[in-house]
Amino acid sequence: MNLNLQTTLHLIADPLCGWCFGAEPLLRSSEALPGLNIQLHLGGLFSSPNNQTINQEMRRFISTHHERISQLSGQIPGKKFFDLLNSEAVVLDSSPPIRAILAAEKINADVLPYYHAIVDAHFMDGRRIAEEHTLREIAAESGMEMTSFQQSFDSLSAAQVDQHIRESRDLMQTVGGRGFPTFVLELDGQRQLLNHQSFYHDPLGWQETLRTLMNANNTLAPCTLTLFTTMQTTQS
Repeated sequence: MNLNLQTTLHLIADPLCGWCFGAEPLLRSSEALPGLNIQLHLGGLFSSPNNQTINQEMRRFISTHHERISQLSGQIPGKKFFDLLNSEAVVLDSSPPIRAILAAEKINADVLPYYHAIVDAHFMDGRRIAEEHTLREIAAESGMEMTSFQQSFDSLSAAQVDQHIRESRDLMQTVGGRGFPTFVLELDGQRQLLNHQSFYHDPLGWQETLRTLMNANNTLAPCTLTLFTTMQTTQS
């Protein structure tokens, strides 16, 4: 996702990541900042060989995990999400939604609203976003021209999706990220890894701190954003 603006917020995330759902208010508040370019890097949390069908142990883990996410972020999954977890043959596979988002980008669609819609479809509406027909429905609901979207989706190979995932994970390693989501602010080629965790309950505070950094005249000035000091959980 190549961009030319000088101020970029890189988000390394995954549509099936529970903490990425928890960080949705931070991403939305970032989008409201004029002059801030946001670049998505999708990391394949549940892509092969880590894709899996949910079993009872995983159901318990995810349910417990989301209690912590909700406590920190105020983001509470919908009832249909938990209905989905208790359904039969639910597959967690990040590659199909990543492929769909890349397909949307390829036709110059507005990618961030589609990303939001996919995340909400999973965590709020309990839809099976690993299934192509669901991703097509969400694309149509997002206002995309469906013939172009389908052609773009079909033209992307598994190797291309895997390459994007590898590049996203390489970026995470390069900047010192420890899981999804990872936020990195880039000013004139200088990158700083940001600790968004302190702002889960304060998206406006996050927005104002980003604004301060953006106005720092190309200098990553000291502020309440700090380097990561704790391990982030990477599970859904």
